[in-house]
Amino acid sequence: MATAHLPEPSPPHLRPSRFSHLVLKTAQFDAMKSWYKTVLSAKPMFENGIVCFLTYDEEHHRLMIGHDPSATPRDARASGVVHFAYAVETLEDLVNAYLRLKDEGILPHNCINHGFTTSLYFLDPDGNEVELQVDNYKTRDAMDAWFATGAFDRNFAGHVFDPEYMVERHRAGVPEDEILQTDLYR
Repeated sequence: MATAHLPEPSPPHLRPSRFSHLVLKTAQFDAMKSWYKTVLSAKPMFENGIVCFLTYDEEHHRLMIGHDPSATPRDARASGVVHFAYAVETLEDLVNAYLRLKDEGILPHNCINHGFTTSLYFLDPDGNEVELQVDNYKTRDAMDAWFATGAFDRNFAGHVFDPEYMVERHRAGVPEDEILQTDLYR
């Protein structure tokens, strides 16, 4: 059985203090700006015809989108980033994000309960995969205890689920822990 225990972190002066931003290059500048503004509820901190700096929190920019008309789509089989993920705090936040994006015509192409997170995967206009996720356990100790059961070793991919079922169960008042930890496995 694999262990979920984390190595001791390096001393603070030897490691970054936070993740700052991600940079994307695209030929579909307007479509990408619009999509990320919508999906992340992000506001532009700076925008011209070449770059757009977007943020959704106190960081001056969490995402930079650069316009390169000569950019071409990546080969899906190429090495590199598979997806990037953004976390929300609660199941209610994930449900609300799903419903808000659904109203905008943005639907996930995949929904997976990984056991330790519940995740909605979207494709941006360039085909980059973007994950919106919520932790299934409120504490690191509870998550570590789940990993110690061996459940992740038995199924590290997780269980595909219907996001409409997630919404239905949430609206029915089923407790968040029950939905995230067992209910989406139906």
